[in-house]
Amino acid sequence: MEVDDGQSLSGADETDGTIDSASHDVIVQLYCEESRWLTRYFYPNSISAAEADELTQETFVRFIRSGAVKILTTPQAYLRRIAINLLRDRADLSATRVDNRKSPLSDADDIPAPFDPLRILTARQDIALCERLLEELDPFDRELFLLNRVEGYSFREIGRRMGLNEWAVKRKIFKVLDHLLDGMEGQ
Repeated sequence: MEVDDGQSLSGADETDGTIDSASHDVIVQLYCEESRWLTRYFYPNSISAAEADELTQETFVRFIRSGAVKILTTPQAYLRRIAINLLRDRADLSATRVDNRKSPLSDADDIPAPFDPLRILTARQDIALCERLLEELDPFDRELFLLNRVEGYSFREIGRRMGLNEWAVKRKIFKVLDHLLDGMEGQ
């Protein structure tokens, strides 16, 4: 991202849309310090390195347009908040795109016949396998898993209910999922 003295950015300065020299220096310094961190933050959450770079630049553009360059004492925190919001916006947009592509008619081909004997037999075998794999688990871990996957409790709610922190609940449930997937792949 290049920011030259006097470059016009919409919203950068309320009066004429330009960045003054002091703000320019702050922005350049901030970009040098924070752009690598932002790119590393975006990369695991985006499709490609190029998209991570693009999101980093978008973060700085939004920061400059906010006009907050002069008034913030910790612009790094503000940049990180912008980055988080960009990822949320991107996730919301992606979900909307997927929903728009689906149609009731396109899903109709995937619906099996209601009385397909092979499908019924396969489903019964899968259920029996899952029950056996769940019985192999520690009772506490099994209860955590069932609260989350069957009863619909969030990790936080389970943690409060069982006296664990949210991270511990996630870790235990993911271990159970690994156990179930390993068992099902073995069959």
